[in-house]
Amino acid sequence: MKYRGVILFVVSTLFINITVLPLSAQTNGEPYWLLLERGKQYYRSKTYGKALIAFEDAKRTRNELYLRMQKDFIEFLSADEVRVLGDSINKISLYLKDRPNKRISDILSEIHYHFPESIIQDSAQKIISLFDILRLYPEAEYWIGEVYREEGEAAIALQQYMRALSQQHIVGNEEFTTQIQYKIADMYHILGNYPQYEKTLIEIVSKDSLWNGDSRSESFMRTAMFRTLIDDGVNRFLTLYRHEDTQAERAHRILGFYYYATGRYDKSIEHLTYAFLIQNSMLIKEYQLREYGFVFNDYLDLIHRLVRFSDLETYIQDVDYYKTNYYLAAALYATGRRSTAMYLWTVLSKNTRTSEWQKRSQMQLKNPYIEPINERP
Repeated sequence: MKYRGVILFVVSTLFINITVLPLSAQTNGEPYWLLLERGKQYYRSKTYGKALIAFEDAKRTRNELYLRMQKDFIEFLSADEVRVLGDSINKISLYLKDRPNKRISDILSEIHYHFPESIIQDSAQKIISLFDILRLYPEAEYWIGEVYREEGEAAIALQQYMRALSQQHIVGNEEFTTQIQYKIADMYHILGNYPQYEKTLIEIVSKDSLWNGDSRSESFMRTAMFRTLIDDGVNRFLTLYRHEDTQAERAHRILGFYYYATGRYDKSIEHLTYAFLIQNSMLIKEYQLREYGFVFNDYLDLIHRLVRFSDLETYIQDVDYYKTNYYLAAALYATGRRSTAMYLWTVLSKNTRTSEWQKRSQMQLKNPYIEPINERP
């Protein structure tokens, strides 16, 4: 590992410092969020040893901050004149108006900043438990995982991402939770743990209400979507349907590639169709913002229009747009849905901006074939 010796040295030095120096001396009194941002700067400059120290300091500083608040609040509640007020925060607030206590007022303000009244429930005991949540710092745990990932320590990175995820489920923030899950899936793939790789990606796409929804309308739409794509073709499909779950797009896409490589073609069609629909929904929407009055009616025309804008080209590259099209066609062909498959390959074969997928599509049109199954893609 490129920086392994450095990281082991810094970590051992860090633990020595912890036992010798007070927290304020280690962090110079800097807030946890500033330490986190400094760690990100070190990370981006590939100074991974310093990044690791900064992230560990951020995590420790946040823990100490809220642990101290929690202890001070418990001590305040233990006073005889406060205990008689019971568990009600409203009563405690009235008490503080007559007997101001800046420290406790600041603590209550901090809690109200992070949590709504529906969570606090007018309960002092609830506030004590909420500090246990505030002491967690899943973002710092995540960035520590990022350091180990960059260092090639996939197993350690996976453990760190799992720690971040377990805390994130408590803290809450669905978008960041999904980001962590993608990293976990990547580590499982690197480690060759394909059952967990697949399971993690399924957990991500399960948040896609159109894919996973159990209402009659969602079920009907799913059935109608696939029937339209197969029976009526791509143009009709993209005229009738839109779906913009960008968080699930990548999971659908790489599941589709994975299922095709392992010979599960129906599942590949399912997920690649969602990825294809999400990608094109976003592209059509973005193009309409640039050309007022544009109405989609022809897929080949859409692709020709998109290349006029560099940011849309960047998006196309970021989401493996042409690869998605190619393998959706390949999965359709493998299950006998040849008409739509041939159309998608024909569109790709005319696109000179993607030489690999253009050439492969041209080969498929001349002599269609199904790729060999690979159980460990």
